[in-house]
Amino acid sequence: MGAADWEKLDDEALERLLVERWLYRGILLAVILLAAIITSYLGIRGIADRADQITVGALLALALAAAAVAFTMRQGDLKIHRELRRRRQSR
Repeated sequence: MGAADWEKLDDEALERLLVERWLYRGILLAVILLAAIITSYLGIRGIADRADQITVGALLALALAAAAVAFTMRQGDLKIHRELRRRRQSR
């Protein structure tokens, strides 16, 4: 949702949007954690062949992509928080 879209929402809708985005970020953090656990397991077991190397590389790429999306979402959340704070102070 772009800035032009959420700026039209009322306070309650913005709060619901934030909760929804927090849930999505939580799922992304779970993906990062799962990728870290599997990568650690493979590292402890030992990377024996090319398939393990590809798996570790794919898991690391997945974790980095999820982290980038979560960070970007957080930046958008901060803008929504500032807007909510500004609206509440103006009352």
